[in-house]
Amino acid sequence: MKKINKITWFINLSLFAFVVFLGIEQAGMGAEIVKLENNLEKSSATKQKLTDLVFASNNKYGNEETLLSLGFMKPVNVYYFDTEDSFAKLPVR
Repeated sequence: MKKINKITWFINLSLFAFVVFLGIEQAGMGAEIVKLENNLEKSSATKQKLTDLVFASNNKYGNEETLLSLGFMKPVNVYYFDTEDSFAKLPVR
């Protein structure tokens, strides 16, 4: 009877230690997830600020005359190349 109690006590102690270990691991993973979510939130806020800056600067230079004065211009002639002619072909007999 005493041997059975010792075995039961040892099994309960082992299960308790295992559950504590799993709890610590889960808490570590949860902390890492929270850290990644915070980094993602900071990155999203930074991205939003940069997007706002891009659109704000785009509104300043939205005038076509301003863009032309800065050296930007629309292409007048557009040339297309036929890529089929650029490959070597064997003569057909």
